[in-house]
Amino acid sequence: MKKLLALSVLVALAGCAEKKPLTPEEQWQGYCRSVGNAARTVMLDRQNAIEKDKAVEHANKIEDETTKKFLLTIVDEVYALPESAVKEDVEASREKIRAEFTAKCIATPHDKMPEYKPF
Repeated sequence: MKKLLALSVLVALAGCAEKKPLTPEEQWQGYCRSVGNAARTVMLDRQNAIEKDKAVEHANKIEDETTKKFLLTIVDEVYALPESAVKEDVEASREKIRAEFTAKCIATPHDKMPEYKPF
């Protein structure tokens, strides 16, 4: 019983240990996941009949230039898709656009980490 208690305490303490800091590449991967999630949200907005000018207006409120550039590109590409492609299989189209923009972001060269809030 004492061994089980000691093991439980060690596991609890290990869970509270400091996490190692993320490498720049890991930080970029996290940023790109947020970009992909933003793309999915833009697709959801398009599927829910939010107008492009409203999406562009919202994207222009972003202060970080890298993020704003990604978001405006997402808006342009999502709103350029034919409506039939957007509404045919709604969940699959959201997942496809999320994966596409996550991959595009990861492939984008970068020299500094953008200021962003995880999405």
